Amino acid sequence: MSRGKIAFVVLILLIVLAGVYMRRDLALTGDALRKRLPPIMVEHLDFARRINGREWRVKAENAESEGDIVKGTSLDISVSDVRAKKSADVSAAKGVFNIDAGKMWLYGITGVVCLSDGSIDIVASRADYDVSEDIWFFSEGISASDDKIHVTGNMGKVDSTGLISLGKGVYASWKLK
Repeated sequence: MSRGKIAFVVLILLIVLAGVYMRRDLALTGDALRKRLPPIMVEHLDFARRINGREWRVKAENAESEGDIVKGTSLDISVSDVRAKKSADVSAAKGVFNIDAGKMWLYGITGVVCLSDGSIDIVASRADYDVSEDIWFFSEGISASDDKIHVTGNMGKVDSTGLISLGKGVYASWKLK
């Protein structure tokens, strides 16, 4: 075989090999891509999503993504349901989001829930949210108040209808007019 034919065969093999590697890199699945990417840090994150028929807007001072887990600090979350005339504005010192599982954990929470007939201030050290169940769970207690009543529970949950359930040591106080 001549040198020209050998060089031509080697060139063709190199092109085919390069094509195979390029195709593999371009055709990565989401799982393979996540495993190969290093953690990603974003500052001043601001995005909006529609989840369970409500508009969610999330702002974070910092957010770090590694695989399916996103960790954020200094969070401001707004959730609004225009049809039901309800909204909530929540601030949290930090939060963890599992994107694939549809779960969120917030820590150091203060917020206000606005309803058609008034608003309620909320304070909690931890809140867990499950997208599939559409329930907020407060495993470390919750305190809620408006201008007339103040209630506290060592645990609580709030469902999508706005029903609040408190338990494990509930305290309530109210003002009479």
